[in-house]
Amino acid sequence: MTAIYRCIVNSVEKYQGDTRKVILSLPDGKDLSFFAGQYIQIITPLKKFPFSIASSPENQKQIELHIKPTPDSEDSRIIESIIDSAEAIEIEAPFGDCYVKKPPTNPVILLAASTGITQMKSIIEFLEPHGFKKGVFLYWGVISSHDLYLDDICKKWDENHPNFSYTPVVSEPDTSLNWQGRVGLVGEAALQDFDDLTNVDIYVSGSAGMVYATFDSFLERGMPEENMFSDVFSFAPRQKK
Repeated sequence: MTAIYRCIVNSVEKYQGDTRKVILSLPDGKDLSFFAGQYIQIITPLKKFPFSIASSPENQKQIELHIKPTPDSEDSRIIESIIDSAEAIEIEAPFGDCYVKKPPTNPVILLAASTGITQMKSIIEFLEPHGFKKGVFLYWGVISSHDLYLDDICKKWDENHPNFSYTPVVSEPDTSLNWQGRVGLVGEAALQDFDDLTNVDIYVSGSAGMVYATFDSFLERGMPEENMFSDVFSFAPRQKK
C-alpha cells in the first residue's frame, strides 16, 4: 500500500555529466517500507513523476534518487526547477512490481539502460551483504562512456565480490574517446555471454522499446517468459493481438 510523505531535500550532489544525486529525508517518526527495485512518484500540482529509488531498503529514513535532465522536455524542466529550489518535496510511495525482497535462488542478470542503473543499484546494495552467492551479472548500457556516472562504484562491486560481474556497454562508441570496452546493445551483450537462460532471473530497466526488444530476443534464446521482470510490463503493457 502506498502513502504520501512530505520529505525534506537533504542534499543535491552533481555526478559526472548532468545527473544529480538527490537525498530526501522522511518526516520525523516516519519510515518508508519498500523493496529493492521499487520507485516513488514526485507529486506536483499538474501530475506525478516516477523515479526509481537508488538506495537500499535497509535505510528507510532516507531516499536516494538520480535525476538526469531530458533536453526539450517540459516534464524534465518542471522536475529540475523543483530540485533547484524546493526545500521539501511531496512524494507517494512505494510503487513497482519489479523488485527483490530476499536473496535469489538463481543467478541474476541485471540489464540497465542509461539511468535505469538507479533501480539496479538498489537491488545490488540490498544483495551485497549476502555476498551474491548465486552470482549477479550487471550489464549497463549507455550511449557514450561519459554517461557511466556510477562506473567507479560498479567497478568496486566487481573487484570486491568474486560472484559479481560488471559489464558496461556503449552503443555509440564514436562518441567515446579511446573506449576499449563492449559495444552495441546491452541485451545483446548479455546474450553473447550466456548460453543457457532456463534458470536465470533477469531484471530489466529501460524504455518500453528497449525492454520489449530484450524480452523478445531472450525468449528466442530459450528464456522462460516468467524469468524476466520489468516495471514496463505493468505500466506499458503490450496490446494483445
